[in-house]
Amino acid sequence: MNMLTIRKQIGFVASLIIAAGVLAACSSAGDDTQAGATGPSPASAPSSTVTVVAPSDAAEPGPYVFKTFDHNFDTTYRITMDLLDGYSGGDSYVVRGTDSGQGISAWTVGNVYAEPCHWRGTLLDPPIDSSVDDLVAGLASQTGRQASAATDVTLDGFTGKFMELTVPARIDLAGCDDGEFRTWVDPMGGARNLEPGQRDLLWIVDVDGSRLVIDAALGPQTTQQDRADRIQMVESIRIEAL
Repeated sequence: MNMLTIRKQIGFVASLIIAAGVLAACSSAGDDTQAGATGPSPASAPSSTVTVVAPSDAAEPGPYVFKTFDHNFDTTYRITMDLLDGYSGGDSYVVRGTDSGQGISAWTVGNVYAEPCHWRGTLLDPPIDSSVDDLVAGLASQTGRQASAATDVTLDGFTGKFMELTVPARIDLAGCDDGEFRTWVDPMGGARNLEPGQRDLLWIVDVDGSRLVIDAALGPQTTQQDRADRIQMVESIRIEAL
């Protein structure tokens, strides 16, 4: 992670590593409320009045631009998500300040680690291809974590897979390489770091040949309503070609 700048966000135990395009979201756990198998039907283009959420600022409920850290994707597509009351964040993630470690982030995954705890030298070789199914298979094969069976999902008319990943609650990060439990890297070189007990709901969809991952991380204080709200916000996403 040379030459990376890290910014800590209050209320979301996370680090934004901006130069390499990293969102390392922290502690999460959750209940067993299930995400829906499909999202809403394709929506109309986002309003020109949507805004970007400023880091650490409170935001009014409504539509906001939601970016990945991949400049190629962000200059080709515009993601808009309806923020619920009590959420804020930055232009590539949102959080709920009353539940640390809980948030939603957007990714274009380039490759995955075979061993998230002892991750050094374990990026898959050859790397995963650009398909939804190859990313699902790569994540499901990782050691030291649990993955649910992938199910069909639709997000704003774009098809893909939904799966849930869980990090063991008792894992000692001090025993992991650099004290980090890494799951994947994006095309910009940024790594996704997880925490003990973290649960991630993943919507992995094909956007006209580009693979998009929406990650809803659930925190230690997650309630059934919190989880339902997070799913509602993800399913409100609209994806517009620019």
